[in-house]
Amino acid sequence: MSIGTTSVESRHDATWRSHPRIDHEPVPRPADKFGGVPRAPRYQSLDAWRGVACLAVILYHSSLSYLANATDGDLSTTVLRIFGYGWVGVPLFFVISGYCISATADSSRRRSRSISDYFIRRFRRIYPPYWIFALLAVLVVAVVDVVLVPHLLSTQPWAQLRPWWFSPSQWLGNLTLTETWRHHLFGAPRGHFVGQSWTLCYEEQFYAVVGLLLWLSAQRFFLAALLGTLAILVVQGAAHFSNIDVSGFFFDGSWLMFAAGILVYFHANYAGAAAKILSYSALLGGILACTFGQLPMVRGCGVACAFALLLLFLHPWDSQIVRTKWFAPLIVCGTMCYSLYLVHELVVRVVQRSMSAGGLNSGAETLLVTVPMCMAASLAAGWGFFVLVERRYLNPKLVT
Repeated sequence: MSIGTTSVESRHDATWRSHPRIDHEPVPRPADKFGGVPRAPRYQSLDAWRGVACLAVILYHSSLSYLANATDGDLSTTVLRIFGYGWVGVPLFFVISGYCISATADSSRRRSRSISDYFIRRFRRIYPPYWIFALLAVLVVAVVDVVLVPHLLSTQPWAQLRPWWFSPSQWLGNLTLTETWRHHLFGAPRGHFVGQSWTLCYEEQFYAVVGLLLWLSAQRFFLAALLGTLAILVVQGAAHFSNIDVSGFFFDGSWLMFAAGILVYFHANYAGAAAKILSYSALLGGILACTFGQLPMVRGCGVACAFALLLLFLHPWDSQIVRTKWFAPLIVCGTMCYSLYLVHELVVRVVQRSMSAGGLNSGAETLLVTVPMCMAASLAAGWGFFVLVERRYLNPKLVT
């Protein structure tokens, strides 16, 4: 899934770090050439929300195969159906990415960093770990699905197709993270080898748009983001009413989830009283439009607006929230969220199919055995990948 990155922007790419946490209030700094400084660019509890999003997506995937054919109405099936709403972790990731990349862009523009530096950091952060995992996934699928237990992974429901079943154009789209829209231009139909990579395709488009806004209008970055969002709404509406398929492009409506994160950053750091009222109004309007509007929205836009609204509400208590002890495990998950998001789907497939092959197929067995094992294996694999791979590609902290 996507749903991300996900995605999935690491806290190390924003203008703060969560470990060690800094609990005192930021020291005021003099205004710069852009007319001011952000009030509180560090939203420390976002690491915990990343953890929530990761765990929700794992629960979603862990219950997916069972729910594909579930007919029972017992308590265990009801709980698994609730887990089936874990896809909401994806729009949460997108909102968080919007906030964190806004913080990075804000720091870059204030410190007059080059656009090339911005794109190099984005490339380094996302692509090398993704490519390494894709190679590992090819090896795992070949060994498990061909050698150890033939067709364990490549049969329905929720099949993991073998890597050589994908065409060269599909592999090009997968390796460049353009597969959500590549098929509109050339080659075979859309096909993701690493299933959750579709969210990373949107993340890369979002990073590119933010970089373009920085290049064109660094001094009016947030105004440019607002105007760009309005233009995207127009394009989305025109495509809809003209029956033009724009699915997979950032202007299919997915940009709005990232824009909600940009709005949260602006609200927390620059907005005055009137702008804050407009921020709340815009998010409430987004929720209503996604719920009752005539223009079809990408799945998750309403969730993204609601989550952004929650972040605005909780921001004054950010320091207190992040010091709460029961948030610590979630922060650990958020720390390795990119690794966890990359590895979990394949891990879940292997565990889930192995349990099913062993006869554990009922709702109770899925809930009490399969889902906990999927969660434990995903967390272990995610931490291992973070230690061995991801942390080698973390970017140095930007000075705000």
